[in-house]
Amino acid sequence: MKKRRQKTLTGLFLKFAALFCLDTFGIGMFCLVLLVFSPMTGFTLPANYAELQLTDHTEEIKAAGTDVEALIPDGCRYGIYDAMGRFKIGTFSADAQKRAWQGYKNGSKYASMGKYYRYIKQNSGDICIVKYDLHMRYAYDKLNGIVPSLEILTPVLGVVLFFLHAILLSGHFAKKLKRELRQLREVTEKIGQNDLEFETGPSQIKEIDDVMSSLSGMKEALKDSLTRQWDAQQQKKEQLAALTHDIKTPLTVIKGNAELLAETDLSAENRECTDAILANVGSMEQYLEHMRQLLYGRDRAEETEVVTCARLKEQFKEAAMQIAAAEKVPVDFQEDSLCGNVCCKPGPVGRAWKNVVSNAVEHTDRARGIVVRLQMEVYEGQEYLTATVRDFGKGFSEQDLIYADQEFYSGDASRHDRTHQGLGLAIAKKFLKEQGGMLCFYNHAESGAEVVCRIKTEKT
Repeated sequence: MKKRRQKTLTGLFLKFAALFCLDTFGIGMFCLVLLVFSPMTGFTLPANYAELQLTDHTEEIKAAGTDVEALIPDGCRYGIYDAMGRFKIGTFSADAQKRAWQGYKNGSKYASMGKYYRYIKQNSGDICIVKYDLHMRYAYDKLNGIVPSLEILTPVLGVVLFFLHAILLSGHFAKKLKRELRQLREVTEKIGQNDLEFETGPSQIKEIDDVMSSLSGMKEALKDSLTRQWDAQQQKKEQLAALTHDIKTPLTVIKGNAELLAETDLSAENRECTDAILANVGSMEQYLEHMRQLLYGRDRAEETEVVTCARLKEQFKEAAMQIAAAEKVPVDFQEDSLCGNVCCKPGPVGRAWKNVVSNAVEHTDRARGIVVRLQMEVYEGQEYLTATVRDFGKGFSEQDLIYADQEFYSGDASRHDRTHQGLGLAIAKKFLKEQGGMLCFYNHAESGAEVVCRIKTEKT
């Protein structure tokens, strides 16, 4: 099969320019031919028609005396004067009568407004003065007072045809170019929508075909990148799923041993420690279950409860104290009196809070500990119970501030030196968002990082 030769944009525009010039020349020649050959068809009279008629009928005009009107060509004005210059008869106006006789006295052939005089001395001694012009006229005399002369009409027609031809020719080439660009637009739209399962066809224009080839290469590169990204996310999910499964075994052992200890005769202090172990083992089991739900897109329904802000504050304090005591770091509580209620799921909100506190405890300076601030706050017109945790560590990196709340982000080692899977703040954000709250994080003005949990309050 013979390969079709591609066009270039340069060739396309040169073709357009050549056609434009050729058509313009054709329009000019058409108007010229129309002007030159229209008298031959009898539709118009030549520009010197009146002059020729006067020449042909000179002798008749000389002998006709005052009865010359039938011999005067259409479109001409005339007047009969005696030897003394007195106007006898004719079609001149009063002013034209004086100017015509003055022209005769001066021997001038030129009248006003580009017209001419012809002087004919009659046999009777009178002077016949005829005023005529050298312009084309229509053979059908009534058209002369309605339609502009062909000498005026032809250039106007030429201009109209020129602009009409320019519009039509430009539209033709624009349509052709748009047809070639349509496929290019469709390809870019599909790439923008991540629809990468398509094939690019050939174009008749070389430059567009080159762009299509580049886009095809970009499509393959993007497809490969998205595939690798998907595989990496799936691998992390599988690793995290395996991790949650592996944690269950030592957690079950800890729970079993703690339950055995709880059945023995323990001192009050040991009983308190055993109860704390069992309570936190239960929280860890719930936490692992929610991690599995997050990984596999399942979410077990949990009842929403109305909890007072004061009660939630105490739960937050108790959880922070337990986590800090386990890591042997001090906690500085800064709290205001709280009022009102929150409508939330206590389990997810509690796990979000523990996750944030654990993160702060891990990264803080152990001698300085963490600061927990609990207060009521109005943010963007809505009242929130705000729980803020500040640590005295290295703080968030610039990259952390952008991506730290996204799933599987493990980012800068300054705040991600654990072997976790980058789900900490992502899970906390999800828990808070489910009940209309929000998670914010930033670096403190002095040192360390702050994470703010806002929980929307309800009217009492």
